[in-house]
Amino acid sequence: MKTTLLFPLTILLLFSCSGQSHKRSNIDEFYTAKGEWDSARLPFIKPYEAIIVTKESGWGMNLEGIDGDTGFSHIKKANVIDGVILVYYTNSILHGNYVKEGWYVVVPAKKIERVFSTHKKYLKYLESIHISAEPILYDIESIADYYEYHDIIDWKKIH
Repeated sequence: MKTTLLFPLTILLLFSCSGQSHKRSNIDEFYTAKGEWDSARLPFIKPYEAIIVTKESGWGMNLEGIDGDTGFSHIKKANVIDGVILVYYTNSILHGNYVKEGWYVVVPAKKIERVFSTHKKYLKYLESIHISAEPILYDIESIADYYEYHDIIDWKKIH
């Protein structure tokens, strides 16, 4: 009786384990790798990610250099919506000059990296790419907390 019950349970366990690993193998490692203990990372859309730079600089993001900048630091908020990366940052460099705050809009599929030094220009650009209502940007630490406990970032589930 025990053998009869154990065999189906063992088979069920093996199938459930193999199904789970099959699902994960379809996900690009870029979206699941959390970084090392001293260099945490948050994946946005490949190849864009936020990394913890230093305590003073906070979270930073490398760029492809399409608009001339190769990256920035002091990210405060971010979100990814329909293939568009939206980032708000403070006290950083914009085209070689110090700025108090800025907004980046990155559309990897279209090779777009646009930065705005005013909220008004940022909103106007969002409207031009058919994002009529200003999206919520999540606190970067909330994103990091979410990612710490999940395999991937589901941008619709962050609070």
